[in-house]
Amino acid sequence: MKPGKREITLNEYDSLLDMLSAERALLGAYCAAICAAERKEARTGLVGAFSSAAEDVFFLRDLLDSKRNEKAGG
Repeated sequence: MKPGKREITLNEYDSLLDMLSAERALLGAYCAAICAAERKEARTGLVGAFSSAAEDVFFLRDLLDSKRNEKAGG
């Protein structure tokens, strides 16, 4: 292997962190869109999407907590 190259591995925990970061960014974008939306239908759709993204954040946080506990315990 050349000195400038290194092996990069992706593990489950890092993948979950990446997904959590993306979902947090999505929540911010939905929040900005909700504040800017003028039509009631658009607001309703955005609130539903915001709620769904928030549920994903909760799910990912729970997964990360369980992975962290697995790492600490074993």
